[in-house]
Amino acid sequence: MPIYAIVVTSGREELVADILANEGKNGKYAIYSVMQIPGVKGYLFVETTNSLELQRAVLGIRHVKRVLPQEIPIEDLLKYFEEEKVKYDINDIVEVLSGAFKGTRGKIINIDEKKKEVTIELIDVPVPLQLNVPINSLKLIEKSK
Repeated sequence: MPIYAIVVTSGREELVADILANEGKNGKYAIYSVMQIPGVKGYLFVETTNSLELQRAVLGIRHVKRVLPQEIPIEDLLKYFEEEKVKYDINDIVEVLSGAFKGTRGKIINIDEKKKEVTIELIDVPVPLQLNVPINSLKLIEKSK
C-alpha cells in the first residue's frame, strides 16, 4: 500500500491521527494505518489506497493543512526508526538538547541504563547543579580520556 504525508498543525499530530484512525476503523475511508513519527513535527504518514481517498478523509478535519500528493517511499521513513547508538561514559562532556536547560553543557557523573537516564553536572552555570536527563536528549561534545 502507498504511504502519503499530510501536513498538520504542529503539536496536534496525535489528535488528527486519532481522528483518521477512527475513520479508518469505521470503514468510512480506506485508511489502513496512521503513523506519527517522534521528532517529525507537523507531519503524519498515512497508508491508504491513493491520495484522493486521503484528501476526502481529511476534508473538514481541523488542524489539517494539506495532503502532499506524491507517494512517500518506505525507505525514506525507515531512517527514522533506526536507533542511533551513542555510548556515553562517565566524565564525557555533553550538551542538553531539550527542556529548560537546552543548550547547556554538562559532565556526566552517573549513567542509569535501566531508566535510560544520565546524571550530569552543569558546567556552564555559575552554581554547580546536578540534573537527571534522558539519554536521547543529549549530544556528545567531548569524549573523556
